[in-house]
Amino acid sequence: METFFSVLLNIIEIFLSVLEFLALAVSVITFFVLMLNKYSKALKKILVPLGLRFFTRMRILILCRRSPVKKRAFLEFSLLKTGGYSVNLSEWRSIVNEFKAFYSDSSQRLSYVLPNCTPLLGEHFSRAVQVYFDYFRDEKVKKAFGMKGDLIEWAIGIRIEEAYATPTFLLTGLLARYEENWADFIRRYVSTAYMTETEESDNAKVLSNELYMTFAWLLWGPSYELAHDSYWSGLCQLSFGDESNSVPAIANGRIAPQIAECFQKNIGRRYGELMSVELTLLNKGEYLRRMRQKVIPEEAYFYERLEGAESSFALRIDDFHVREGYKSKKYYCTAYVWLLFELEDEREYAFQPKTSLAFFEHANLTDMATYQFLIETLLHKCFLHFESVFGNRAYDGRKYRFVCAMNKDIEEKFLQKYTERTAESGDAAQAFRERLLPEPKRHPANAFAAFDEFFAQDTEYRFEEADASDKSTVTDLACFYADIYMGNFPDANERESFENLLKYLQNAASAEAYNYHIVLVKNKQGTLIAGAIFDYFKRTNCAVIEFIAVRQNLQSAGIGSALYHHILETVAKDAFENGKQRPEYIFCEIDAPSHSRAQVKKYLHFWDKYKFMRLNMQYVQPALSGVQKPVKGLWLTVSSLHKTVAKVPGRLVADVIYDYMKYAMGIAEPATAPEYVKMEQELCTIGDVELSKIIERAPV
Repeated sequence: METFFSVLLNIIEIFLSVLEFLALAVSVITFFVLMLNKYSKALKKILVPLGLRFFTRMRILILCRRSPVKKRAFLEFSLLKTGGYSVNLSEWRSIVNEFKAFYSDSSQRLSYVLPNCTPLLGEHFSRAVQVYFDYFRDEKVKKAFGMKGDLIEWAIGIRIEEAYATPTFLLTGLLARYEENWADFIRRYVSTAYMTETEESDNAKVLSNELYMTFAWLLWGPSYELAHDSYWSGLCQLSFGDESNSVPAIANGRIAPQIAECFQKNIGRRYGELMSVELTLLNKGEYLRRMRQKVIPEEAYFYERLEGAESSFALRIDDFHVREGYKSKKYYCTAYVWLLFELEDEREYAFQPKTSLAFFEHANLTDMATYQFLIETLLHKCFLHFESVFGNRAYDGRKYRFVCAMNKDIEEKFLQKYTERTAESGDAAQAFRERLLPEPKRHPANAFAAFDEFFAQDTEYRFEEADASDKSTVTDLACFYADIYMGNFPDANERESFENLLKYLQNAASAEAYNYHIVLVKNKQGTLIAGAIFDYFKRTNCAVIEFIAVRQNLQSAGIGSALYHHILETVAKDAFENGKQRPEYIFCEIDAPSHSRAQVKKYLHFWDKYKFMRLNMQYVQPALSGVQKPVKGLWLTVSSLHKTVAKVPGRLVADVIYDYMKYAMGIAEPATAPEYVKMEQELCTIGDVELSKIIERAPV
């Protein structure tokens, strides 16, 4: 009997050992299955940066092990709960517990409730959502989670309880674009003011108060109303308190007509509608590309803007409910009501932001009485300004053209006021008829796109030095020559041939007496936007800038200044390699105002800003080839890089001109050129060359 029990105990012990081994094996296998599956990787990639710990991750893996939808739902729930910020262990425990209550039935659409739109505005949330979409772009991952197609939608929906909806699109404010860097913003304003207020022609420049109003209008970002009364693509704004606290959303095709009807019913009573909305969050790129194919061409701009916006996602409105009651009637959203004009230039079709003028008022959109009152104030301000300009003899011939308004309602009121004003008798009414043009030249989106380009924070310039032995830079130089250089030298006698530029580059490669530079500027997209040719001469330790050229539509955007500072750095390096600290002087050849074909002499203000002075001498550029003529309508200017000077030694100037002609113009022996001989004689006779300001200003 004892033997039997002994054998039985041994069998039981072996059985328990086997069970223990199997349990351990199952545990190990389960651990590796949990830790190596796609969901574990998703948690690690998406939520570990937000503070998720190992044991909490194991708990989540067990909790969501059976349902792919539940797995995605937890990821999305966590992103909404954390807002994209890292949280501590106790908060993660709370998130897991709250998710258990939230996820009750995966067969129905889950909806996460937000009181308003502000939790969706954060930069941290946007970045975290971008990580989510990046992970789910992988085809193997999508297959593991049962997802199909390129369009990635969140498994859970979002309901915003209080969303003040308007059929508008927020144009990014300048301060947001400058990342709230006031120094850069003010520098941009001052630069634009400098280049406009000091123009020669009063009819070609924006007045200081006009420029101020335009910049103030753009600072926080105005909104533009899309035409929802006819064809509407469903794009609207969901705001909380202010249009700057808003998210763009697109109503799906089923409910877009219903939302448009709500907006239209409110005309005359209020602007916009307080709603609760059901939203789906989607990967932005693919969704907006699909939507852009369905909209009318004029509205494609707004979808392109959304594609390029900082937010990593798009929002689709799947359902909505108009809020009722006292609170909804008193709910509000503040925004600009505005009118935009431009200085009329019959030679120029393209919209020029630096010659635009905006009038605006900050309105309460829900209170129709205030809304209408501020539109009347807006119109009064507008016509009062034009009346003061038209009554000033200094601005005779100055014309303005209407561009667009915030919406059709304001545009119609402007046209009505214009009709009444021009129907009057007298000189003032006649001036309005002749000098205020009510018909726009183009669709508003063209103007908005021009503002985008003008204020683009493209500080990621890439400076590329042309090299005759590098085919890619030679190709870029050819493009620059055709697209930018030719347009900046309308006088064929001033213009070097492309073949000469290549020859100068080849000669400079083995030169010892000088350095010859052609620098091209590209933006971060790789587009050529500017270029310069300049030289450093070793015996005089001086530099000469032959020219700086920037694409016309990008001028006054700081690109020329960035290129000038790059030139200074380059010639300083040349001087250092020549055993000098920095160049003594930097010279520049520019058109004399009487010779320039440009009606507006902006280039004078650019060189004046960098302390360039005119050399009081008769400067003549020799003929650059046998078929070209000498050019007399030029000034030779100079800037001292060490100190303020009133004179420059004539012998030094003669030596610089000699080297410039020999090495940068290809004149084998400048001493035999009659133009040089005459200039040298003058310079040696006068000794020191007097300097005068490029722009003579009246005494203060």
